[in-house]
Amino acid sequence: MDSHDIARLRSPGFTLARRGYDKHEVDKFLEQLVDWLETDAANDIGHPAVKRKLELVGKSTAHILLTAEQEAEELRRLTETECAELRAEAEADANGVREDADTYATEVRARAEGEARQTREEANAEASETIEEGLRRRGQIDDEIHRLEAHRDTILRELTRLRSELAETIDEHAPSEAGEPVAQPAPER
Repeated sequence: MDSHDIARLRSPGFTLARRGYDKHEVDKFLEQLVDWLETDAANDIGHPAVKRKLELVGKSTAHILLTAEQEAEELRRLTETECAELRAEAEADANGVREDADTYATEVRARAEGEARQTREEANAEASETIEEGLRRRGQIDDEIHRLEAHRDTILRELTRLRSELAETIDEHAPSEAGEPVAQPAPER
């Protein structure tokens, strides 16, 4: 490991990812460090330096883990806040849709009731007209029946009178028992 790698160990400069440092980059770094520690570290810097480096790596790892934990907590808090906002927004939208549907249903119901009332009124008016026409026609028919009955009564009286006159005329011209017609006075008219 050269001086560039050692400088990199002091300040690893991991890329920040969504939930902390990039996991693959950290894993790769730690693998390189472990490989170096297992092979050349003791020769390169000696045991005290290795111990110091291990302490620095421990601190760096602790810092990485603490940062990752803090970022995870912040993300959890932001997610809960966003979820609450989305839930409130969805409920408000649902209430708005429900109110619009209720308003539409009320309008449709009122329109249907108005149309039904108008149809009922038109049907009642038509029925009234039909009833009035029927009553007028019945009155005409009753008047015609009364006129015909009066005419019938007049004809019957006239027929009765004519029968009476005919009987009288027959009686006047009928032969008597002796064979001669009997003259009778003419009826008064």
